[in-house]
Amino acid sequence: MKTVCPYLYINKSNKLMHRIKSIAFRKILNSHADFTNEFIITFDDGSEGIGSAPKGETIGIYESGGNMADPKRIFEIIKKDGYFKVPLNQLTFDSYLEERVNNFGRYNVFALSLSFYNAAGKSSNVQESHIRKSGNKSSFPRLCLNILNGGQHAYTNPVLSDFPEYLFVSRKNDIQKIIEDHYQIQCAVKSKLLKKKKIVVNNNPVNKFDVADNNACIEFLIGILEDLHLNDEYDLMIDASAGDLFQNHAYRFSLTDKTRKSSSELCGYWMDIIEKYNVRYLEDPFHEKDYAAWSELTKSQTKCLILGDNFYSSTAQRIKNGAERKYAHGVILKPDQAGTVSAAIMAIRSARNNNQIIITSHRSISTESVFLSHITATYEIEFIKIGPLLTDYSSIIRLNELMRQTGGGYE
Repeated sequence: MKTVCPYLYINKSNKLMHRIKSIAFRKILNSHADFTNEFIITFDDGSEGIGSAPKGETIGIYESGGNMADPKRIFEIIKKDGYFKVPLNQLTFDSYLEERVNNFGRYNVFALSLSFYNAAGKSSNVQESHIRKSGNKSSFPRLCLNILNGGQHAYTNPVLSDFPEYLFVSRKNDIQKIIEDHYQIQCAVKSKLLKKKKIVVNNNPVNKFDVADNNACIEFLIGILEDLHLNDEYDLMIDASAGDLFQNHAYRFSLTDKTRKSSSELCGYWMDIIEKYNVRYLEDPFHEKDYAAWSELTKSQTKCLILGDNFYSSTAQRIKNGAERKYAHGVILKPDQAGTVSAAIMAIRSARNNNQIIITSHRSISTESVFLSHITATYEIEFIKIGPLLTDYSSIIRLNELMRQTGGGYE
C-alpha cells in the first residue's frame, strides 16, 4: 500500500500549527563516513521528527550560508528567540531558519527544517488534513542512472574526464525492467573498465581511455548500449558542472586535452557534441553567471534539454528569472540546495509555473533521508537522478521509498 506524505498537501493558508516542545541532536555518519548533525524535534502532542542534511562535493556560488554551528548554540538561540511552545507551521519556522542561516549554517538549517517536516507528518492534526485522496497513485518517475563518474571526485566507475557524471535516462518508467537493464549495464561497464589503464586523479584511481578526450567516455557508453541492444531504451545525459572548469574567464579541460575554451568556443563544443552523439540532457554546461552562453545554447536546441543545477541552485526566484530569459529548459532540484522544505516546494512551484522540466536529485554525500522520494512522488515529478545503485546504498533506500510512495509504477 502506498504511504502518503500529508504535509506537502496542506493548503495555501498553511493553518496547521504545531508547538515545539524540545529540540535534541546527535552525531551520525553520512555516506562518506563523515560525522554530521542530526536534529530531533518533538511537538507538544508527542510527534517526533528527525532530520539530517546531505552535502555536495561541488558547491555552487549561490550555496552560501555560514559554517556548521555548534548544535548546543543553535538550541540556545532558538530558545532565546522564543520559538518554543508557540504555534508554528512549516512556513513560519522555515522563514525563521532562513534568517538565521549565517548563524546556524546551511546544513543545520535544512536538517532542522526537515525534522520539523517529519514531526508534522506524524502529527494527528496533519494526518486528518490530507488534501490528496489516498486512492490516487502518482506515476513512477523516469530514472536518470549514474553510470560513469569523472572530474575531481570520481569513485564509482571512475574515468578520466573533465565532467563529473555521465548518465542514462530511461525512456520508460518500468522499474523492474530498468533494474534488470541497470545490472547488465553495470556488469558490462565494469568488465570493460577492468582492461583500461589506471591513473590517479585527486588521490583516486581512475580509468583512462586510449585518448584523453571526453568524447571517449561518450563513445564508450554508446558502445555499451549497442552491445546490450538498449539503444532505444535510454538517452544520454551529461552533468558538466562547468562552473568548476571556469578559471580566469575561460573554461579549462585540465584533466583531458588541456585545452582552454572561451564561452563561445564551449558553446560550439556543446553544439557539436549534442549533434554528433544525440545527447538529450545537458546539466550546467556553463558557469553560473555566463548568461549569454546559457541563452545562446538553449535557444539553439530543439532536441537537447539544457538543465540548471548550480545555475539555479533550486531557488524559486532564480528559476523564474532564468525561465523568462530562456536561459535553460529545466531545473535540477536538490532540496537542501533550496535551503528549507518550504523553499524546495516553492522551487517546484516556480519551475512548474514557468514551464521548466524538473529532475529531482540526490547529493553526492548523503544520509538515509527519503524526503527526496516524498517530493518526487507527491508532486509527480517526471525524473529523478539516482546514484550508482550497486555501490551507493543510500540510493537504494530512496528508490525503495519511491516504490512505496507510487506503488512501483504498477497498479
